[in-house]
Amino acid sequence: MDKVCFIITPIGKEGTEIRKNADEVLEYIINPVCDSFGYSVVRADKMTNSGLITKAIIEQIISADLVIADLTGSNPNVFYELAIRHSYRKPAIQIIKGDVNIPFDIANMRTISYETTLSGADLAKKDIEAMMQAIENGETVHNPVSEVSALLNISENSAVENAEILSTLLLEVQQIPDSMKELESNIETRFSQMLSAFIETIKHEQVGSAVKPEDKLLEIFMNKLMENPQKGMQSFDALMKLQEKMDKAQNNQK
Repeated sequence: MDKVCFIITPIGKEGTEIRKNADEVLEYIINPVCDSFGYSVVRADKMTNSGLITKAIIEQIISADLVIADLTGSNPNVFYELAIRHSYRKPAIQIIKGDVNIPFDIANMRTISYETTLSGADLAKKDIEAMMQAIENGETVHNPVSEVSALLNISENSAVENAEILSTLLLEVQQIPDSMKELESNIETRFSQMLSAFIETIKHEQVGSAVKPEDKLLEIFMNKLMENPQKGMQSFDALMKLQEKMDKAQNNQK
């Protein structure tokens, strides 16, 4: 089944300049490009569906694989139908005759200028081919609706992610006191073990000596203190704490 390219364009009545332009664009620009990409081209006035024509047009706008919208003349129906296509975030290519101003709502979107002269038609075909190839390659054709929708999705996702992160952090913060107590207990135990081992080593080295292990430990510490007098007060406080730890370690051995 062929892919479908629906054409949104001002058509006008038979014999008018609007109809003449629409037919020339279709014949010399759109049809050749769509044929090369395997698209069947559908335009509203050439639809043979029975029933409500407006309903059939909207169905084509929504379901077509590609839409090409001619903005020439700023026709209200064209913009209405293009807005429907945008709301479904499906690919649409905008074209316009000549170098004219485009309404600001879609001015930042790529719009291909064309002329119905031979050279102008060739240039337009090349530009349309490039955009169609990009679409075939899976590139997203952005429009104002898709950009806003993407931002809203990002905001919603960010809110959920932030809530999850905060919840995780809260749980971790609540666990910090327990972790600190466990760490302090481990340090206390390890220090007592190391200090006890150090005292035992001094005892073995001082066998037969009248020097107590505590005095030997103090002697070692004072020698280190003399090497750096500027840290005297700091070292003194450390010594007092060390003495407390040592007493506690000895009591634990009893």
